[in-house]
Amino acid sequence: MPRILLPAILFLLVISCLQAQESFDLNAFSDSTKYGWQDWRDRGDYRADLLDRQKLLQLYEMESNPIRRSIAKSMALPGWGQISSRSYTKGTIILGSELIVLGASLYFFDRSNYYYDKYMNATQIDDIENYYSEAVKPRQYSILLLSLGGIIWIYNIFDVIETTDAYNAMIWQDIVEKYGSQPVNIGPGGVQIRF
Repeated sequence: MPRILLPAILFLLVISCLQAQESFDLNAFSDSTKYGWQDWRDRGDYRADLLDRQKLLQLYEMESNPIRRSIAKSMALPGWGQISSRSYTKGTIILGSELIVLGASLYFFDRSNYYYDKYMNATQIDDIENYYSEAVKPRQYSILLLSLGGIIWIYNIFDVIETTDAYNAMIWQDIVEKYGSQPVNIGPGGVQIRF
């Protein structure tokens, strides 16, 4: 049985390949009007425009800020991605607010631990109740501030995507304005002169 199955599969494969060659329409494949080109000059203009855009894209790749890198920077240190995308004020505000909130959370956590240690060492019932109530409030403030720090960090991740997109769009626009229509271009491929 297996000896008959292999030749049958090969025969069906050859037949399907032959039928595929019969149905190929060379005229439909080479029809350039489906791309909006009326003649060979339009196709040449499109090719020249494509090559110009590729050269501009090389410049863009050298100057742009990849989104993945910005996200990784902002995950490590909030605001760093915005600063690397040249949005210095926004990055500094995010970094400063994150540090202030986390510092305040740490301060209240420390105060809570101070009163908790006194609570654990107290022997009088009034002192136990007093130190416990004194330890609860700073702990709650610490948790609230830590939650606010998490919200700032999450906002930072969403904002760095938007900031990096705006920065990259600005870079692309600058490159197109600077190098796009000048008669003499200096780029990564060398000097180019248009007439």
